[in-house]
Parts: sequence; C-alpha cells; structure tokens
Amino acid sequence: MPRRPRLLGLLALTLGLAVVAPAAHAQTPAYDGHVDLTFPVEGAVTFTDSYHAQRGGGTRFHKATDLMGPYGLPVHAAVGGTITWITGVGGTAVHLSAGWAIGIQADDGRTYRYMHLGRQDGPVTEAYAPGMARGVRVERGQLIGFVGHSGNASANAPHLHFEIEDPRVVDPYSTHRMNPYRSLVAARDRGDLPLGGRRFLDVGPGMTHHDAIIGIAERGITEGCVVPRHFCPVETVSRGQTAAFLARALRLPAAGVESFPDVPPGHAHAADIARVRAAGVAQGDSDGNFLPDQRLTRAQMASMIASALRLQPTTTSVPFPDVSATSVHTPWIIALHEAGIAFGDPDGNFLPSRDLERGQMASFLHRAFPATP
Repeated sequence: MPRRPRLLGLLALTLGLAVVAPAAHAQTPAYDGHVDLTFPVEGAVTFTDSYHAQRGGGTRFHKATDLMGPYGLPVHAAVGGTITWITGVGGTAVHLSAGWAIGIQADDGRTYRYMHLGRQDGPVTEAYAPGMARGVRVERGQLIGFVGHSGNASANAPHLHFEIEDPRVVDPYSTHRMNPYRSLVAARDRGDLPLGGRRFLDVGPGMTHHDAIIGIAERGITEGCVVPRHFCPVETVSRGQTAAFLARALRLPAAGVESFPDVPPGHAHAADIARVRAAGVAQGDSDGNFLPDQRLTRAQMASMIASALRLQPTTTSVPFPDVSATSVHTPWIIALHEAGIAFGDPDGNFLPSRDLERGQMASFLHRAFPATP
C-alpha cells in the first residue's frame, strides 16, 4: 500500500509521454505527406509515382514527379513565393542537367522546383513567362514558364520535373525531399487547377459567351488572340480573322496563299482567306477585293456563316425590326435566325451595322458548328 503513490506517479508519467510523443511527431511531416498546392501544369498531362525510380543507371533516385505533356504547355506556380533560383537569365547559364529551371521559396516554408522548361538551345521566351527573374514574387497559380525538354531531358519527351523540398522532412534517402505525387493527385481531383481550370485568363466562369468561347477553343476553331492566354472577347473581328475561324470550323484543305488582289501572300490570314475562297465561302466585294483588315459587321457575319453552312437565302418576314427588308444581307440573317444560330439583343433588334465582337462571334460559331458526338 505505501508504494501506490509511486506507481501512480510512474503511470502518470508514462501516460504523459504517450500524449506528448505524437504531438512532437506531428511537427515533422512525412516525406510522402499531403501538401496544399495548385496543380502546376495547365492542360492534359500524365504522371505516375516515380519518386523511387532509379536514374543515371542506378546511381541516384528520382525524388520528384514528372508531368508528361506536349511541348509548350503552360506551367504555373503551385504555391506562391519568391524566385530564389532561375537558370539562363541574370548572367547565369542554362543548367546542364536541370535545363531552364525555376526554384521558388514558397510561403509554406518549402522550396518548389520546376525543371526542363523550354529547350536547351531555344529562346528564353519558350522557357519562362515574361518577367521571371531572381527575387521576383509570384502568386499561387501564376504563369511562370512552359513545359519542355531542356537539360538532361533533351533526348526525352517533353515534361515538367516537379520537386518539393521541406527542411523539416527526412526521406528514405536522408534528404529533405517530399514525394509530390499524392499532393498532385489531390489537387487534380479536387479541381485545384491553374486559372481555376480556365483556358483563357480573360474568360471567367459566368461571363457572357463563356461556354461558346471554351467550346470553339476545344474544337480547334480558335487559339485565342494575339495576347498570350487571352481571347479578347470584346475586341472587334476583322474579315481576315473571320476567314480563319471558318477555315478551321470547316476543316478546309490548304489552297496556297494567292486569292484576292488586296491580300498579299505575307498577310497573317492569307492562307485562311485562300482556303475559304477556294471553298466558295467568300467571294469578296464588288471590286473583287476581300478587305482583310476591315471590321466585320453583324450583317456581314450572317452572310459569311450562312454561306459556309450552305444555307438557302430566305425572304420570309424579317424577324428583327432594325433589319431592312432591302438589305443584301437580310436573306442570310433570316436564314441564320430560322436555323437557330442568330438571335437579337434583349430589345429584339439584330444591330446589323454594329461591329462584331469576338465574344459574339464565338456564340455564333458555337451554334453554327456544334461539337460532334
């Protein structure tokens, strides 16, 4: 009986240790634990758990995840932070093994490295997004570079070599690396994607024409505007740009670059204009010119799309109060309306003389050339 207090004290001490030990252990993350990050590549990629894969003929282990995808896919910051390492700029050479590569000291205390961007002998613009340099702050999801095969990946398929280093972690190889695989799978599965999964930076969910813009992009009808990763939905559409849209939508064969006298062979849309002329979609104006850089009106758009679809001109009652019955474009406007492609504004007008915007064009094309099952 006299020894009971001592035994109770030992029991309490043992229980206390049992409680404290897990708390101390929790402060050291597992090397294959989960990290809250945004999936770093925009577009279709494949990847496997290759952390323990041997490299260099068995002389080292991978300790990273390779995201395999087409050359040039955009790469985004998985976690926000500051660039502390970047090759090929600021007086540094392109790294022989990592190639064009970026290291970001992130807000969560870890370092994230993105390797094999661009191509070894290629320009910096194919490796990095504009403005990337040591000391630059980047936000989570921000565009930082492009998938490539530089460094010792030059003979391999394009991919992003993605590493995570955490000073609190010790992996089976006595280094401070974390296996990115589980974190990447989690980000992908919950939809934590660059741009929130958006294809264009200026086309957000819920905006007018969003579904149409994404739809024609997925069908290869548009690649966006001259600003990288943008569609420019409120900019006007030229006749040359419309020719490019229609040539892609109809999958027209090549027809050289000679077409209309006012379309020089070096024009940005010369080949597309030649394709739509050869297909009988565009015949030009009364002088035989195409006027490739002239803005397209909504009425002119109706004529071009109706011609592309081989619709028959219709002279039934005009469905829009602001469309003249005598206009040369009216039969085609009516035909598009009856085909369920052209609709008016909330006031019921068609606005035939107004310049067509790219977002509006996307909606017309989306309805005119729906996705095939």
